[in-house]
Amino acid sequence: MKRLAFPLVTAASIAVLLLSGCSGESGLKALDRAATTEDALPAFVTLQEQVDRDSSRLLATRDGVQYFAFQSEDARTTCLAVVPPDTDPDWQVGCSDTRRSGEIVNMSSLKGSLSTILLGDDSETGKLEPGWTKIADNILVADP
Repeated sequence: MKRLAFPLVTAASIAVLLLSGCSGESGLKALDRAATTEDALPAFVTLQEQVDRDSSRLLATRDGVQYFAFQSEDARTTCLAVVPPDTDPDWQVGCSDTRRSGEIVNMSSLKGSLSTILLGDDSETGKLEPGWTKIADNILVADP
């Protein structure tokens, strides 16, 4: 009986570790909070089918540009939407594997004015590259 307990406990521990490694944590605490009306993506922003529009959370607003994070239904993909004011057609959406550490999404616009990096909560931004400004815990934007 004692010999059976050790393998059983070991197997259970390994199963817990494997399941927690596949849970699809986003690395963004903002996605864990309850949604507000401000968190809704504008209707004109189109998304891929596997992305959960309702998971959207507004991370920051600067000069009228809104920065939203959201994820796929299985939480394996984290996305960033950069939405200029009104119905500007230059909005952008970029997605990447949720399990990436540090930089999750790095997007650049043709005009350069909307170049943005989405960082995980564990990212260190103490020493930014020249030309980038931190506007929120998880958002870096290119200086104009």
